[in-house]
Amino acid sequence: MNPFALIPLKDWLYLGACAVIAAAGWMFVHHERELGAAHAEAQLQHERAAVAEASASAAAAAASETERRAAAIQEIVHETTQQTARVLADASAAAAERDSLRVQLDALRRQPLPAGAASASGSDATAATVRVLADLLGRADDRATALAAIADQRGTAGAACQRAYQALTTTTQPQKGTAP
Repeated sequence: MNPFALIPLKDWLYLGACAVIAAAGWMFVHHERELGAAHAEAQLQHERAAVAEASASAAAAAASETERRAAAIQEIVHETTQQTARVLADASAAAAERDSLRVQLDALRRQPLPAGAASASGSDATAATVRVLADLLGRADDRATALAAIADQRGTAGAACQRAYQALTTTTQPQKGTAP
């Protein structure tokens, strides 16, 4: 005897219907899982592309900022060179004027006093006073020239340093309506 013959036909139909429903459910779940995985993969790829685009944009902005800073520093170097040249020209003109005054002062020191200008004892004192004052003026001028050169160098260097600091610490702001 066949053991399957003991089960009524109606039960076989129920059992077949349950098997079809279970198979359809399994296929539906499997299909949804595949669709979800594909959707997740597509979303991941989209996010990776967005991150890559943002990274490229940030790299371009950084390169642009670096170029701006380098150009600003180059401009400051150029301005400082011009300013140094002007200061040196002014110092050269001042030195020429100083040398001219020293020649005149040396001429005055060597010039004899007029005969009726002072008594015989006073003329030696006056000549000695003129010599002392001429030497004092010469030393004061030498010291002032040295201090002026130092002040010019430090002033030019300080101004260049300040402009460079401002150029390097000031960043460009994005325009309104554009992404940062």
